[in-house]
Amino acid sequence: MLKSINKSLLIELQYFGTINWIKSFNIYSHVKIEICDNWQKGGWRNRTAIAGADGRRLITVPLLGGRDQRGPYSTVKISYKDNWPEQHIRTIESCYRRSPFYEYYAAPLFDLLRSRPEFLVHLNLAILEKIRDWIFPEIVFTVTDCYDLNPGPAYDDLRNGSENGVKGAGGTYNKGTRMPIYQQVFEDRNGFISGLGILDLLFCCGPSAKSLLKDSV
Repeated sequence: MLKSINKSLLIELQYFGTINWIKSFNIYSHVKIEICDNWQKGGWRNRTAIAGADGRRLITVPLLGGRDQRGPYSTVKISYKDNWPEQHIRTIESCYRRSPFYEYYAAPLFDLLRSRPEFLVHLNLAILEKIRDWIFPEIVFTVTDCYDLNPGPAYDDLRNGSENGVKGAGGTYNKGTRMPIYQQVFEDRNGFISGLGILDLLFCCGPSAKSLLKDSV
């Protein structure tokens, strides 16, 4: 599919974003990341889905003040009361150490988790930058400096789009497109699990993740 040269994508920022979210980038040369919206509990801003031996699992970044935040997303702070970075690392390791590309991607991603940024938005931007380098190095990413309710015709506004193709607050993710199918680590036990985060695709497919995402549009 040809790149969309007339519009940019405007989309929210996630923690190890879902495959559907990442796949939305495919037809754009420029993606603007919304960081000035108000915090919304639920969704994928501070959690991601991975596949373990017992099926689909969620891992969540704890927040100062809990999930009932008030104010802009950019002001939400991470809680380090419990050593969640090491907990996430151990969980990811237990799920993916048998995957073909675990050793290639794990160390740099774990370094980001151990960097202990104060704000959630800084952690998520650092993760997105690393994933961009691996999957979409040709795409230009920028961030918003204010919240624009009506960004205009220059943007496809998919902020807070739904995960199932039903129209959400700001649009839809990949309506009418196919999900990439690939061999998962525990597929022999659980069958193929959809609705996972980009970690699963990276660890299982490595460099071919890019072509799988493009072919599924």
